[in-house]
Amino acid sequence: MPDSLTIGPITPTEVEPAVRIFLDAFRDGVRRVYGDHPKPDAMIDVWSFAREVEPEAFLAARLNSTLVGYVLFTSSVSKLERHAILSGNVLRWTLRALSGRYGIRWRNVASQLWNKVLFMGNSRNFRTRGDAQLLNIAVAPEARGRGVAKALVRAGLRYFAKRGVPEVRLEVEPNNAPAIDAYRDVGFVERGRMRNAYSEWLVMTAQPQKVAASE
Repeated sequence: MPDSLTIGPITPTEVEPAVRIFLDAFRDGVRRVYGDHPKPDAMIDVWSFAREVEPEAFLAARLNSTLVGYVLFTSSVSKLERHAILSGNVLRWTLRALSGRYGIRWRNVASQLWNKVLFMGNSRNFRTRGDAQLLNIAVAPEARGRGVAKALVRAGLRYFAKRGVPEVRLEVEPNNAPAIDAYRDVGFVERGRMRNAYSEWLVMTAQPQKVAASE
C-alpha cells in the first residue's frame, strides 16, 4: 500500500466524487437505467443515507488527500432496507424519481425490476451467517493496480471483526479476474455461482474474525 494512501470513513462531501467514480466504473449497467448522460442525484441520495446509517461501513481511499476509491459495506442488508422504508426515504426517493430529478429511463425499469427478482431468488441458494455484504466498490482509473481495493476491503473486514460480524458476502462477475484475485488475497473464498437477467455472478464470502487474526 502506498505511503500516501489513507483509508477512513467517507465524508459527506466525498459522496458525490465517489458516485462519479461509480458512474465511470459501471457505465454499462448505469446506461441501462439512466441512458448515456446519467445524473448522480439518485446515487448521492441513497449513498448519503447509507453513510448516515453506518458511517464506518462506507470507506474512502485517499491518495495525497484526494479521493481515489471507495467501498460500501453493510452489517445487514435487511436492516438497511427496513430503515430506508420506515424513515420515509423510499417514498421520498420514489417521488423524486417520478418528478424526473433522477433522469431514469422508465422503459427500462421493468426489466431492471425483473432482473432484481431473479437475482434475489438465486441468492437464497447461498445461506450465510447474517446478511452482511459488500455492496459496491470502485477505484478511479489513475489509482488502479496500487493496492487500493485490497486496502479498502481489509479495512472493512477489520471493522466487521470488531463488531463481531461472523460472515460477509459479495458477488462479482466471473470474468473480473483482477477483482477476484484481490478478494481472494484478503480472505474471501468462492461459494458458488448465480445468475440474473444479464450475466452470471460468482458468490464469495469471508469471515472477518479469521481475516483479522491472520494479519
